[in-house]
Amino acid sequence: MRQAREIHCVGIRSTVEEVRSVLTRTYPAILLALALPAQALTFQTRMEDVQWQVTGDQFACRLSQSVAGYGEATFVRNAGEPAAFELKAWDNHMSSGAAQLYNEPPAWRPGTAVVPVGRIAVKQGEGTMLVPQQQAGRMLAGLASGLQPTIMRTGFAGSDPVRVVVSSVGYQDAWLDFQKCVSGLLPLSYAQIAESLISFGSGGSGLSAQAKAMLDTAVIYIKAEEDDLKDILLDGHSDNQGNRLDNRELSRQRVLAVKDYLVEQGIDDELFVMRFHGDRYPVASNRTDQGRKANRRVMLRLEKN
Repeated sequence: MRQAREIHCVGIRSTVEEVRSVLTRTYPAILLALALPAQALTFQTRMEDVQWQVTGDQFACRLSQSVAGYGEATFVRNAGEPAAFELKAWDNHMSSGAAQLYNEPPAWRPGTAVVPVGRIAVKQGEGTMLVPQQQAGRMLAGLASGLQPTIMRTGFAGSDPVRVVVSSVGYQDAWLDFQKCVSGLLPLSYAQIAESLISFGSGGSGLSAQAKAMLDTAVIYIKAEEDDLKDILLDGHSDNQGNRLDNRELSRQRVLAVKDYLVEQGIDDELFVMRFHGDRYPVASNRTDQGRKANRRVMLRLEKN
């Protein structure tokens, strides 16, 4: 009899755990569904009017959609960075504070769960709302699965919430065009080039193929920003192998190798400011091969006016 009761209790516990597991998986979606108001001022382009546009160059690609009555929704992929999202309002109807961001199913997919994405800040007087890269990635994943990224926030003076919906209609074809643009982006962003490191072999000042490839990218940015560029700073360094005078000369040769390569690519000689530090400023321990490798470097920095 005792054995039968114990088996029965185990069965109950198993059932309770299954129910708890289901609630744990669905609870966030249930909460979000309960939080969504029945009435909201919704901005959404009619299905037959939805148009995606892809524009870009080697510096950035943009995938955008006009949201009827509200503004422009755009995914931006800058060179060397993941995609971000921005919502530009022609006339912002949202009050300042935290807006809900979620992926919701279109009307023709009843029963599909709403997927929370996160929250973003709405600031009074600012016409553009910026969504961080991680959340933007979730929005793109939602579009890929047929869901519609949606931003919702309380309206002014306690009015009905404002709801902005990015339609998933036609997204797949637009995504293919966007990916073609992305494939032509430069491998590094301006911020990465503006403070970049060129490494050197032990005792040498020759530029590796990797260093030349990075400098080729730097040339493109320098020429694009030439009117606003004040200086190109080059700081040469060495490890501590050898005496200090030789190391200072070696750091000078490394700086000149970088400068000469850039000048050969058409960069103005007068933009350069050069300094040679030898082994005075290590960034790692010279007791290891890895540390010495890190110390053999030229730091390139771009300074704008």
